[in-house]
Amino acid sequence: MSVVTGGSEAAAGGGGGNRVFFQSPRAGGGSGGSSGSTSREDSVSAAAAVVQVQQRRHQQGKVTVKYDRKELRKRLVLEEWIVEQLGQLYGCEEEEMPEVEIDIDDLLDAANEEERALKLQETLVDCYKPTEEFIKELLTRIRGMRKLSPPQKKSI
Repeated sequence: MSVVTGGSEAAAGGGGGNRVFFQSPRAGGGSGGSSGSTSREDSVSAAAAVVQVQQRRHQQGKVTVKYDRKELRKRLVLEEWIVEQLGQLYGCEEEEMPEVEIDIDDLLDAANEEERALKLQETLVDCYKPTEEFIKELLTRIRGMRKLSPPQKKSI
């Protein structure tokens, strides 16, 4: 059984949030009669899936409330760009890439652009392709970003 969530009602202004649809796998590929798809086991599995979806939604909401969502989105976009660029520099997929760690917060802690560039050059010392353009672009992209502070605990 697979769970598919969709927000077509919410998107259309119809209100109640996300809807959850359940799809049972078709046994034998035929479109014939029911083969016990309304059994108690399926009902229990469906109820468990709904609870899991609700728990995930609650957990996700909890995490994003503690951080600034806009800042998290910018950070995610930047990290995806970094992975893509490193793949081009090293000429391989992410799984095959050597262990390269670029810590954005560490770069933001640096005193100036030169120190940031030096840290990046040290990190990319094993790269056989020119890294100057990547470093220049990365420094441009992180300009104005803030360091992510650890999440704040809510006081009661």
